[in-house]
Amino acid sequence: MKKRIAYVLCIAAAGICLSGCSKTIEQKNDSLHVYVDYNDTLMETAVNKFKNAYPDIPVIVTEREETADMEELYEYNEQLSAQLMSGEGPDVFFLQNTWDIDKLLAAEAFADLTEIYESSEVFHDGDFRDEIMEAGIIGGKRVFLPMDCEIPLLVTTEEALWETGFDVEKCADFNSFMEESGQFMLGENYDRRLFLADTTARGCIYWAGYPVIEDGKIVWDTEETRKYYEWYREVYKRENGAGIYVLGDLSSAAAVRDKECLFSNPMMMEYIDVIRALKTAGAPAVLPIYNRDGGITAKMSRTAAARANSENLGNVKKFLEILFDGDTMREFGSHNWKEISVRRSVNENDFNYLESATYREDVTGFPSSLPKLEKEEYNAYYDYADQINKVVYNRGWMGDLREEMAAFLRGEVSYEEAAENAKKKLEFYLSE
Repeated sequence: MKKRIAYVLCIAAAGICLSGCSKTIEQKNDSLHVYVDYNDTLMETAVNKFKNAYPDIPVIVTEREETADMEELYEYNEQLSAQLMSGEGPDVFFLQNTWDIDKLLAAEAFADLTEIYESSEVFHDGDFRDEIMEAGIIGGKRVFLPMDCEIPLLVTTEEALWETGFDVEKCADFNSFMEESGQFMLGENYDRRLFLADTTARGCIYWAGYPVIEDGKIVWDTEETRKYYEWYREVYKRENGAGIYVLGDLSSAAAVRDKECLFSNPMMMEYIDVIRALKTAGAPAVLPIYNRDGGITAKMSRTAAARANSENLGNVKKFLEILFDGDTMREFGSHNWKEISVRRSVNENDFNYLESATYREDVTGFPSSLPKLEKEEYNAYYDYADQINKVVYNRGWMGDLREEMAAFLRGEVSYEEAAENAKKKLEFYLSE
């Protein structure tokens, strides 16, 4: 706890310094400093290509070593964040999931990449998904260049839908999904959980597209979000204590197969694995968690950015052009094919890999040689990306909101009391 407090004080001071310094940085372009996360094939590929293309430019690479210690990983990422807040660290990098994006944005830690983006032909070859790319503009500045994202899909079987009477055709937006799933949980055919674990419902405040903080103001406590938390409480009450999803196996697919739950919402973007597995148990069916507007909310995964006071933005441009080049992104091993790429051609290219991909033998009882996806099945999966109309990032305040509203889910306080406590927490967060 002392380390955490010291870190907060450190970045607060650094943020005051950096955000108060809006002077133009003299560009030297005499080197390039790149941060590469552990086992990041894409960034490593781009670094090697950059060195070959510009052998006269010295490249400094900071690469995180492998660690299974989550606390050690968290502290490492926080130190990197603190460096950026104080105007130090790498010139170019991918955002890390544990970073407090709002604090970094407030400190103006990220460079405005508008000129780099507008002047480069790489970003204007017609292959990019514009809705995802435009999510990099925050406060009128293009501070981020999105690489790929995840979208919320529920996977089940046609047989399970028929047995439970769940009508996916009625789920045109998030409100209608809550209504249909609510009727299922309270109906006579409720013979299995809605989800494998209630964490799926927890993530729906993202997927539903509810605004929480906008322009520095707390706006989340509306009648709409009250209905969401009442629905979530019903899910929590009926499904709390469900088995924990084990990363890397097919337990969620097995739970659907064995009638333990109706929907699998795979973690780590393993939708395709689950779809292939469920082909051995019936006819797979996929339902997006549509947001309140009837579109799909994407959550950013890899996102590139540059340090605001970098003296090497000319070299950063050259590097980003290599990083986002179609050949680089399509190179085998560079893309996580379980996610939606900002380049359409990347996902189209993935099918060639999936044709021969197998799954290791698993304790859940599925064979290691899972059925292949037909091309139309594969295309249908990625066609959902065309319905993206909102993109969100991990936010530092989500933990505070979840912590306070959890008391309502557990039945310890009223909704009004939990909402008031949550607002106080968020107000404190905004005041830091």
